Amino acid sequence: MAGDGRSLTVLADHGSCDSGPAVHVLETRTGVVLSASVLGARKGPCTGEGIRARVTVKLTRPIGDRILLDAHTGRPVPHEGPDEPSPSWS
Repeated sequence: MAGDGRSLTVLADHGSCDSGPAVHVLETRTGVVLSASVLGARKGPCTGEGIRARVTVKLTRPIGDRILLDAHTGRPVPHEGPDEPSPSWS
């Protein structure tokens, strides 16, 4: 999270046959929902590997005490490392 609380960098997975990940944001008064997708397909040979990329998303206002949620699972998104609980889990 940036110092001003208005941008987040998240890890998003995609495959070797697409053009990369995209992360969409839905902001409410009490939460921020992140929804990941992949961009267009590439032509040529592809492997089955998964690629993890960093994606920075901009918020319209600082996250503050709003909960950060994963749209796919409906669960809070971990902060810092993958095994670190989100402050909103407690």
